[in-house]
Amino acid sequence: MKDIRNQAHLSGSEVKKLNFIRNSDLYVFRKFYRSGLRSHIFEVVLASDVEKESSGVVQDGIRVFPRARPVKMFRIFRHRFKTQEEIFLEIKRYNTLVKYIGPKFIARSEEFIADYGQNDTGKILLCGLQEYVDGEILDPWRLSGRENVLALLSAMAHDTPKDIRAQKAFKNMAAFVRRVRNLMDQTGYIPDLAGMGNLILTPAGNVKLVDINNIVQIHQDKYIHLDDKGYPACDVSIQVLSILEQKLLEQDYTATDPLFKIFLTQDRLNQVKAIEQAFYRQLNTREN
Repeated sequence: MKDIRNQAHLSGSEVKKLNFIRNSDLYVFRKFYRSGLRSHIFEVVLASDVEKESSGVVQDGIRVFPRARPVKMFRIFRHRFKTQEEIFLEIKRYNTLVKYIGPKFIARSEEFIADYGQNDTGKILLCGLQEYVDGEILDPWRLSGRENVLALLSAMAHDTPKDIRAQKAFKNMAAFVRRVRNLMDQTGYIPDLAGMGNLILTPAGNVKLVDINNIVQIHQDKYIHLDDKGYPACDVSIQVLSILEQKLLEQDYTATDPLFKIFLTQDRLNQVKAIEQAFYRQLNTREN
């Protein structure tokens, strides 16, 4: 795919026109149905596919309306950076994920800086063209066991038999967890594993982390530390790590892992849950 930054058509009804993206008739940017806390997210789709989606195509005498499949996901950070140094620090966090988690297990992104002029003023924006990952959301809070993965794979069409894909999925999940553990051990950070839709299971049985914008420091103390949005991302991500190990990998370290002994006590879990509920109440209030 050629440099999409120089070949994009923005539909005025879907997103404001951005002066750092040139017009063409190749692509349409439209708002993704899920918007991140840290980024505005848009699907980058071929204009020809959007036309087929709206007008339909005739197949075997029947008109069908195939949904346009994104070729990339376009992210614009909500945070307004004051200096390029701040942006480079943010990009460094992403590069840390690539180094320790590996390109196989994250949705790769091409990060770039844009100077966005508006009303005679300039803003420095951090943007990303991210790999589109097709698949089903692996929701850790709904996992009861390996049967959940089998059900997700059954819902996704693929040429490879489900049992073979399931073996691959569990192997990939084990490798992903090992890499997260290595990141934690080597850097003292953990990626955000908890957000809805952060983990995707593909039809082939691959596992991808698609939220690449938030890794948080692990503080092994009695305090519940919040991220820059006021969310207990560290505590909740460690909870998710425990769920993945127990429910999917059938490995229970809650009684032996020093980290779990700090973060998974019932009293702390209750406190984190209360903070989460207050966070979402405040978030809903702002959105309404």
